[in-house]
Amino acid sequence: MLNLILILSVVLVIIIAVIVRIQMNEKIQPRQGYILIPCVSGMTDLERIVKSYYWEEFFQPEHYGRDIILVQLDKSEINFTAKRLEQDYSIVHSVDITELADFIKRRELKCYGKL
Repeated sequence: MLNLILILSVVLVIIIAVIVRIQMNEKIQPRQGYILIPCVSGMTDLERIVKSYYWEEFFQPEHYGRDIILVQLDKSEINFTAKRLEQDYSIVHSVDITELADFIKRRELKCYGKL
């Protein structure tokens, strides 16, 4: 009889722990963030920087996902590299500095379903 009570109490504790864990995971709100990388002429290691940030974000939980935005500050040959990286990686976006505010507003409206 004592063994039965002990087994039932252990099972009850496990069930309560699972329910609490599920409720805690449901309360986590997705956080959308951005990593801004300025692209200027003379920048030689843009591809290495983007790859390192991409793989860092790849291994993060889904609700901590951030987008990588390559901000083009001037017209140069680095913009071609930025456009190629945008095509290679899904979370990388190449944006001109004049369009940055509009881009972020559009992304936030789309992420929260207001569009």
